[in-house]
Amino acid sequence: MELLIDALLDWIGKNSNYTIENIPHPIVRQLSPHELTREYYGNVAHLMPDDGVDERINALFAQTDGPNGTIYIIAAEHVEGAAEFDHPTDNPLFREILLHELVHHVQWQTGVSANWDCLALGEPEAYQLGGRYLKQTGTTDPLPNRNFWARIYARC
Repeated sequence: MELLIDALLDWIGKNSNYTIENIPHPIVRQLSPHELTREYYGNVAHLMPDDGVDERINALFAQTDGPNGTIYIIAAEHVEGAAEFDHPTDNPLFREILLHELVHHVQWQTGVSANWDCLALGEPEAYQLGGRYLKQTGTTDPLPNRNFWARIYARC
């Protein structure tokens, strides 16, 4: 996972205005859909879906969990198309999910997000870079209306 994080941080550095040279790695925890849903709804368990899984949640970045933040992410084997790869983390769809959260990590580590009214303002950039990554890897984007969702999730 460390090499993958290095590669994706390098990609972010080459495809954005961020300098990633001194960005520490976050902890990355791959979770089952149930575990990820529980993590997401931890403080509002009463809102959790009855079946315990919210399929809209692929990952989340918790800035203050661990020494440099923690990315909670759907385990690679649960991402669409995982079976087509020797190792599920080779799946560009999994890598784009991780890249999206690493963009948030970089936003936090560089202090860019410190001036925002809310952290949701970082969503458009993460969605844009994720779409660019999928295009560069020749992967069909499972979110063809990416710009729409970026604006929706950027609301404070």
